[in-house]
Amino acid sequence: MKKIAFIGSGTMGTALATAACKGIDPKEVVVTDFVQEKGKALAESLGCNFVATNAEAVEAAQYVVFCVKPQFLGGVLKELKPTFEKCAQDGKIIVSIVAGVEVSTYKEALALEGTKTAVIRILPNTACLIGKGFILIEQGDSFTKEQEDEFRYILREAGGFDSLPASQFVAGTVLTSTSPAFIAMFANSLADAGVYNGLLRPQARRYALEGILGTVQLFLQSDKHLEGLKDDVCSPAGPAMIGVKTLEDTGFRSSVINAVVDAYQRFAEIGKIK
Repeated sequence: MKKIAFIGSGTMGTALATAACKGIDPKEVVVTDFVQEKGKALAESLGCNFVATNAEAVEAAQYVVFCVKPQFLGGVLKELKPTFEKCAQDGKIIVSIVAGVEVSTYKEALALEGTKTAVIRILPNTACLIGKGFILIEQGDSFTKEQEDEFRYILREAGGFDSLPASQFVAGTVLTSTSPAFIAMFANSLADAGVYNGLLRPQARRYALEGILGTVQLFLQSDKHLEGLKDDVCSPAGPAMIGVKTLEDTGFRSSVINAVVDAYQRFAEIGKIK
């Protein structure tokens, strides 16, 4: 039996499969995808195994990572129920990265009660593709510490990990999974402003990203309050302070807060399997 299989080779499936193939022998990794050409291409590029069906992926590996979109999960679970019934005592570990979908959904849809199948709910972000991602794991009694530790080891090349109780899991995953989109918009806006002020686009893009990267690294290595650096940068009547006032006048902070709150609410909606 192989160590881990990925059902779906989209952005996150590709990122996690890539990390797995760096962390363990690629021969221990299996991928599959509805679009077979896509799955085959990924397997070939990583040197891992491709199988043609979801059922083959489940049967082939100990850890089975569901990397499908929420709207397709219901159909996939219905298709795989007979396979999991057949593997009920094999000690499979389901890993879900499907946004908004709770562990109970898998247990009910696959009739896992009384079986040896465990379920780990996680949510990674796109930076896992370069080994700089962050994966949150929902705490619970649906898996053992040994299974969690082994899973972290397999995907250690994806980036960092943390675990949260169920009551905080969605709040945490909203920040880690949606913030890249918001940061990308912010960075592009900074670059646009640089171009407006006379920089070439490649210069403006690089300088905006370097500013963000350096600031994030500084914060991660310091316990300083986030407002502290802003105060350090904003000298009296200086350019940064003028810019801060403009952002406040246009509702910058409230817009960011509302974006995260709205994303949080959407998580509950997309997790309802039909």
